[in-house]
Amino acid sequence: MRLRVCFFMENKTQDYLMRGEQTRRELIDAACDMFILNGFHATTTRQITEKLSLVAGALYNHFDSKTALFEAVLDTYHPWLRIPEALSKARGNTVEEYIRDATEKLLKEWDKRPELIRLHLIEVLEFNGQHIPALFEKTFTIVSQTIEEIQTKEEKLKEVNVPLLYRAVLGLFFGYLMSDKAIVDKENKLKEDRFIEGGFDYFADTYLYGLFMQNTDQKEKIKKEK
Repeated sequence: MRLRVCFFMENKTQDYLMRGEQTRRELIDAACDMFILNGFHATTTRQITEKLSLVAGALYNHFDSKTALFEAVLDTYHPWLRIPEALSKARGNTVEEYIRDATEKLLKEWDKRPELIRLHLIEVLEFNGQHIPALFEKTFTIVSQTIEEIQTKEEKLKEVNVPLLYRAVLGLFFGYLMSDKAIVDKENKLKEDRFIEGGFDYFADTYLYGLFMQNTDQKEKIKKEK
C-alpha cells in the first residue's frame, strides 16, 4: 500500500513539474510577442498573463520580476543564439567561404522570424545593453566549443582565430540585416532586381576584405614591434 501511495505521489509531482515548465515556456513565448509588439516598458505583466488566460500573479510563480522574464526571453530568442548552429552546418574551402556560408545559413534561419531583431533593439534602447556582455559570453562559449568540434574534422579551420571568426559572422549578419531591412523594404522603390541582385555577395566581400586586412595589418604591426 505504501509503495502504491509513493508511486502515486511521485507521478503527481512529475506532472506538476511538467505543467510548471510548460507554463514557464508559454509565459516566455507570450512575453516575447508582447515585448516585440509594444517594447519592454510599455508591456505590463497583466497583458502577458491575460494573453494566456492566467491570473495576474501567476507570472511570479516562475519569474521574480518582469525584467527576469525579459532575460529569459533573450536567453531563448536572441539572434546570437542561432550562430552556433549555423557554424556547425557551414562549409567552405577557405575561412572566408566558411564565414560567408555560415552567415547565409543564419540569414535563412532568421527569415523565419525576422521580427525577433526587435529584441536586440529593445535591449540596446531600453536597457542600455546591460545584458549584452553576459549574452555575448554565453554565446561565445558555445561558439568556441562548436569550432573546436569542427576543427577536429576540417583541416583548413584548425588555425582559425575563433574571436575573429565570431566577430566576422556577428558583424556580417547584423550589418547586412540592418542595411537590407533599412534600404530594401516592401514600400521602398529601391527594392528592384538590379539593387538586390548580388547584394549579399557584395556586402560580404567588402566586409570580409576589410576585416581580414585589418587582422593582417595587426599581425604585421606585432611582428615589427618584436
